[in-house]
Order: sequence, then C-alpha cells, then structure tokens
Amino acid sequence: MCRAKRIASLVGVGVLDKVVMKMRRQGSEVQILGLNEASTTMMDRFAIHDKGSSVPSLPAH
Repeated sequence: MCRAKRIASLVGVGVLDKVVMKMRRQGSEVQILGLNEASTTMMDRFAIHDKGSSVPSLPAH
C-alpha cells in the first residue's frame, strides 16, 4: 500500500508509476491511496500502470 498526499510534477507521476509496475511484476498487489484531487487527476491522465495491456512493458533494471 502506498500512501501519498500530493504529487508535485510529471516526474513524480513517472516515479510512482515505475514503483507500482515493479512491485506488480514481483507479484505484489498495489493500491495508491490518499492522493489529493489534483494529484489524482495527474495520475489519471499521465500514469500508465493502470492503462491495461495496451501499454508496453518497461525493461527491468
């Protein structure tokens, strides 16, 4: 479970996206909770972790 209040930029969206995708690849169930309205809007518009199988998988580090 990830709890956050505010994401300040698209960089933050990208970082959170990568963390969620990595954890899911490793078999974890991930939910992002507690974002404010502006941050939720940014995640809905720009994050790819919740867009389904049409998104190409990112290479593991």
